[in-house]
Amino acid sequence: MNFIVAVTKNYAIGRKNQLLFHLPSDLKYFKEKTTGKVVIMGDRTYLSLPKRPLPNRTNIVLTLDKNFKANGAIVVFNLKELFEKIKQFQPDDVFVCGGASIYNQLAKYCHKAYITKIDKVVEDADAFVTNIEELSNWKKISSTESKTENGLDFRFEVFENTHVEEFKE
Repeated sequence: MNFIVAVTKNYAIGRKNQLLFHLPSDLKYFKEKTTGKVVIMGDRTYLSLPKRPLPNRTNIVLTLDKNFKANGAIVVFNLKELFEKIKQFQPDDVFVCGGASIYNQLAKYCHKAYITKIDKVVEDADAFVTNIEELSNWKKISSTESKTENGLDFRFEVFENTHVEEFKE
C-alpha cells in the first residue's frame, strides 16, 4: 500500500475540507499514479470530490458512519474490513488519498509515499499529516526539480518506508 498527498512545508493538507491550493500538475500526477488502481479515502474526502466516485479506479471509503452510502464505491467501517478488502489487490496498486486522519492511521502500513511538496507554510490550515521526514523509517528515494505553477514552487518526492508494519487485529 502507498499514500499520495500534496503537503506544505509544515505538512498541512487542507482547510475546511478543501485542498489548500489548485495545482493542475499535481492533479495530473495524482491521476497518472492512481488511474486503474485502488484509492482509499475517508467519507469527508469522498463527499468533497467534484466527481464521485473517482473514475477508472476502485474507490474504497473508510467510515465510522454505519449509514454511509457511496454509489460506485466500496464502503468499509474499520481497519479489519479494509485490510480484508485490499488483500485481493497488488499492494503497489493501493493508494491512500485522504483525509488527514486516514493518512495518519494508515501511513505506517504504507511502503511508499508520493508527496507533492509545496514550498510554503500555511498557518491557518486545519488538516495536517504526520511529517514523515522526521521519522527514521522513511527515506527519500527521489525528487524532481522544483516547478512553479500558480505562483507556488513545488516538487514531486517519493519516500520509502524501511519498516512497514503488518496489520494485526
